[in-house]
Amino acid sequence: MHFQTFCPLLFAVDFLSKVSASPSVNIWSDVKEKRSGSTTAGLAPLVVPPSQSWDGVDGKWSSLALSVGTPPQNIRVIVSTNSPQTIVPLPLGCTIDPVPNNCAYARGGLFNPNISSTWKDQGLFGINGNNVGFEANLGYTQNADYGLETLGVGYVASGASGPVLVNQTVSAIATYSPFYLGIFGLGTQPVNYTSIGNFSAPSFFTSLKSRNLIPSLSWSYTAGAKYQLKAGQFAQLIFGGYDSSRFVRNSANFTLASDINRDIVVAIQAITYSGTTQASLLAKPVFAFIESTDPNFWLPEAACQEFEKAFGLTLDANTGLYLMNVSQYSDLHAKNPKVRFTLANSLSGGQSVDIALPFDAFALAANPPFTPNDTFYFPLRKAANDTQYTLGRAFLQEAYLTVNYERGNFSVSQCIWDDGAAAQLTTIHPVSDSIGATGKSNGISGGAIAGIVIAVLFLLAMTMCFVFFYLRRRRTRATVIELIDRNGTSPTASSAPIAPVKREEGVGVNEYYAPDSKEEQGLPVYIPPEPSELSGAPEIHQLPEHDNREGDYASEAQRMMSVRKASNTAELPGSGFLHELEASYPETPELESPNRSANVSPVIQPTSVARSESSTSRSRPQRSETLRSDIVSPIDSPILPHLQPHGTREMSPLRSWLNSALTRERSGSQSTTVSSFSTPQRSRRPSSPSVSPFTSRGPPTVAIPLSTHPSFQDLQNPR
Repeated sequence: MHFQTFCPLLFAVDFLSKVSASPSVNIWSDVKEKRSGSTTAGLAPLVVPPSQSWDGVDGKWSSLALSVGTPPQNIRVIVSTNSPQTIVPLPLGCTIDPVPNNCAYARGGLFNPNISSTWKDQGLFGINGNNVGFEANLGYTQNADYGLETLGVGYVASGASGPVLVNQTVSAIATYSPFYLGIFGLGTQPVNYTSIGNFSAPSFFTSLKSRNLIPSLSWSYTAGAKYQLKAGQFAQLIFGGYDSSRFVRNSANFTLASDINRDIVVAIQAITYSGTTQASLLAKPVFAFIESTDPNFWLPEAACQEFEKAFGLTLDANTGLYLMNVSQYSDLHAKNPKVRFTLANSLSGGQSVDIALPFDAFALAANPPFTPNDTFYFPLRKAANDTQYTLGRAFLQEAYLTVNYERGNFSVSQCIWDDGAAAQLTTIHPVSDSIGATGKSNGISGGAIAGIVIAVLFLLAMTMCFVFFYLRRRRTRATVIELIDRNGTSPTASSAPIAPVKREEGVGVNEYYAPDSKEEQGLPVYIPPEPSELSGAPEIHQLPEHDNREGDYASEAQRMMSVRKASNTAELPGSGFLHELEASYPETPELESPNRSANVSPVIQPTSVARSESSTSRSRPQRSETLRSDIVSPIDSPILPHLQPHGTREMSPLRSWLNSALTRERSGSQSTTVSSFSTPQRSRRPSSPSVSPFTSRGPPTVAIPLSTHPSFQDLQNPR
């Protein structure tokens, strides 16, 4: 493990500080281009323009325009908040008997797949099956010719072209019920073609998001109201945003249900009638599904009975509708009672919102073939069970619905009717963005998230560094230094712990530690230095056999010190004698004639090691009389055994003469004669060759100081 391993962790946080925004994209141009490399950042909400028409036979609804096929065929449809597909009427839809006046226009236009070059027929299928699927809970049944087709929103002929997507699911119908007008689905679930190889096609809404044409998987919708303002207020459909000028904000928030067929579910906590009297129309709270495919309020039977009492309604047996004649309509219109729906996310408690509907929101115009004649009807239906509780398209005339599928929530708000108000579009950003649907910070800001990530990475790096150094320290402590013996071999392995061994006299340094268990891979090995002569290594050195001096080991060490000093002492000039200078051992010199020195003492020769070449080239100054100078004659030296040649030799005549003369001269005087002596043999290691500059041979010699000898001048000035 190395510290460099953690360095990339510290540089990884640099990504958080480099956020580049993608340029804005004009979604109204080059709409067929896939643009796979673009992102949703910077995209504006996609506003789908209305068709500027009021269509339908079950009410007057604000429609929007589609372009279907190639070449494009213009079809006006209404929005279905829960349909995964687009449904358009076929020309066969105007062959019914009796044929309505201006049938093709009344149905919003007819789509002919035979004249489209991009139609890919998939076969005949039902919009649901086995009471499962789109509007199956409300009893809808519809067969359609399914195909994949090019589909766009907005009028192409007028020049306002919206996004156009290829291979979108389009189903064509030939009947007028339950769909008289075509529908444009906002559902997220794909259409599955199980009979042709389990093929599935995504919805138009999810295709917009996958192609990065809208900022998020969200939409806002209100159905519009013909009875509001001077000429009515058209519907509004926005992908990826909302128009805050169209509704009143509230604090209620709703979560999407898990059922993809009925996901926009609210809790109706109360339904209140306000007119000449006040009345509660709902006995107990219920959950209901909000959608725009069906125009009706599907409520419990008890609630429907309360509506009947409050509005004076009667159910028509032939049509199954609450029809209103002209007089009844005029009376209620004049009174203008209101119904307030109190909605929340739960059946009780929590934040709630009130959506108030005037009487005109319930008075829908009906025309053939939906009814036998032109009339008004009240969009109320008795639900058979709780799966049919629904707030339909009539409810969305006064309600503004915003759904965010990425965050799994939605909102319901009261519509505002302000003629000529400017649109105030707000983008709903995706979950990956830090800005919420309100345009402000939603939860934790991006800077806070970046700070948290940096802090976590820093703490992680510090923790890993601590673990690294801790393990490294433990490994260092556990390292056993392997000692190598003098022969260069490793000691015997041992798994026992290493402990110091008490050192005894004569035990070397190498015995201080027990042998190591095994070699540590990659660890340094300690190699002890070679033990010196004075170390405790158990080696025996042979000392010289003889010593011509008395004294102990300390005296010998002192003599060796003197020898080393003598090697740096200058020679006496003009003399052919060899001098051995010693600082602290008084010995009587033995005089020898300079002229006969070579003949008398042939063994007194300087060794090649004792005298360096440089010493012969140096001139030594004459020492003063106080300087002691000894002439050493050949002796039987046990100190320098390596300089002793084998055999013995008799004393020379000159030596005999000098000894006799000195004996007679100094007899009775203060001179001290040093008699020969012999020392017991001792074991001594050989001295360095530089200790003595010459070899000596023979018996012990009497040494007399030259300064007291009468022949000292003759020796200094030989003839």
